[in-house]
This record gives sequence, C-alpha cells and structure tokens, in this order.
Amino acid sequence: MLEIDIPGLGRQIYEILVLDFNGTLALDGIIPRTVRESLSTLSKHLDIHILTSDTFGTVREQCRGLPATVHVLSGDCHTEEKEEYLKRFEPQKIIAIGNGANDRLLIEKSHLGIVVIGPEGCFPETLLRADVVVSNIDAALGLLLNPQRLIATLRR
Repeated sequence: MLEIDIPGLGRQIYEILVLDFNGTLALDGIIPRTVRESLSTLSKHLDIHILTSDTFGTVREQCRGLPATVHVLSGDCHTEEKEEYLKRFEPQKIIAIGNGANDRLLIEKSHLGIVVIGPEGCFPETLLRADVVVSNIDAALGLLLNPQRLIATLRR
C-alpha cells in the first residue's frame, strides 16, 4: 500500500500499479536496469501488473525475476482489453503509467494516470487524459518512490 496525503485532494491509498511495457517500461523491448531496481522496491508497497501487446516479443524474458504479473494482450482491440483488465481492481486504488494510443483508457480509468513522453513519444489523446506527465519512466517511478514529488505536482 502506498498512502499519500495530497493537499486539496486528501488522503490517497494506492495498492495497484499497472504499467504498459513498450514505450513506457521498455525501449525497443528492453527494460533498463534502473527500472528493474525501482520496480523491485515498489513491489513492497504496490501489486505490479504489466500489460503489453509485446511488439518486440521480449516481455517474458525481460520480466523474468521481476515481482510483477505480466499479461500479454491477445484480443483485436488492446485499448479496451487494457480497460477491461482494470475492472479486476477498485478504481480508486489504481495507478497507471503508459504512453501509447492503446493506453488512453488505462490512464483515464485509473485513479492516478501518469504519462511518459520518452523516445517513443506519446499519443496526444493519452496525454490529455493524464493527471501527471513526465519525460521518462525513471521520473514516473521516482514520483512513487518519493511521494513528496507527487504531492508537489498535485497539490491544489
């Protein structure tokens, strides 16, 4: 559980972290070492779920040993499949991080949606649905590892 008291928003209690893989966690199908370390630390506080279309076919290998549930999307519409996955959890307990077109509902339907604008870019509609926008995945995970940063951004 990650508990954050945000002035103007009140006490927020998060239990679930849902992440897109390519373009968010990984670049060209590869997860940086710093991201692996951050996920390991965050797993002590949040139940981590990685959703992916697995464009590069690397998610199983790259996520081996990570304290996360990996779900490879299989349907024809990955946007709705990601949204459907969220229905397993209470919406107010979910943090989601993504960047692509198929992340727009994931970001919108989560209680806290964080968009990453990295080397792969970001889909504009997804950006507009975010609560917070950052320049890379390390910054996104840093908000959760150091909640004072998140408070500074979201305080009213």
